Amino acid sequence: MNNILEISHLSKNYITETGTIPAIKDITLSIRSGEIVTLVGTSGCGKSTLLSILAGIDKETDGFYTIRSEQPVIGYMLQTDSLFPWLTIYENAILGLKIQKKDTKENREYVRHLLKTYKLEEFESKYPHELSGGMKQRVALIRTLALKPDILLLDEPFSALDYQSRLAVSDDVYQIIRKEGIAAIMVSHDIAEAISMSDRVVVLSKRPCTVKKIYPIHLTNASTPIENRKAPEFASLYNQIWKDLDINV
Repeated sequence: MNNILEISHLSKNYITETGTIPAIKDITLSIRSGEIVTLVGTSGCGKSTLLSILAGIDKETDGFYTIRSEQPVIGYMLQTDSLFPWLTIYENAILGLKIQKKDTKENREYVRHLLKTYKLEEFESKYPHELSGGMKQRVALIRTLALKPDILLLDEPFSALDYQSRLAVSDDVYQIIRKEGIAAIMVSHDIAEAISMSDRVVVLSKRPCTVKKIYPIHLTNASTPIENRKAPEFASLYNQIWKDLDINV
């Protein structure tokens, strides 16, 4: 499997009135096509900063990263669904296409295909307040997928949901990403979520974050995130990652 993303010696410092604050230090990491990788680490260690750099939002860095595509497209999904309440579900789903000036007939048909595939077709004329939190997250993901990204960045995409919804939506999002075959990097504070959804879990150190350890995830009879939590290897992986996080409570 070829690498879609290669990060080499990436570092980031913030300049403040009191001096320089290192946020990320010498991160080297590769992501394979179709792979889901989750970044875990303590709060404030630099996980979201790394995503913002990869998304092109934060550009003042040392080192570099390369996306293996002629015209790379990056999808960035935030913690909240960020749907506009005055737009219908369909209008929200095509919003990215309009902003990126890719609002073609072909791309609109692709959005309708996604809405139908992921059981939202009958809600396309509804408004966000008429949908559950989980359904709104699916719409947000479809809006991102409409741009046909080479790689998907997910910054705590389920954190605004209650526990039961979080489990159900993580299953939905996992299956959508797998079906579309897109590489994804997800940030999560939830170790169980990381193990159940990922091909690899990357443990980051405290700030300035570096790659502390990488866990390949090989679960017996791997299927959906909910079912993956029942795998015999799950508890051992959870305990190992928890110890690596070095959280003092």
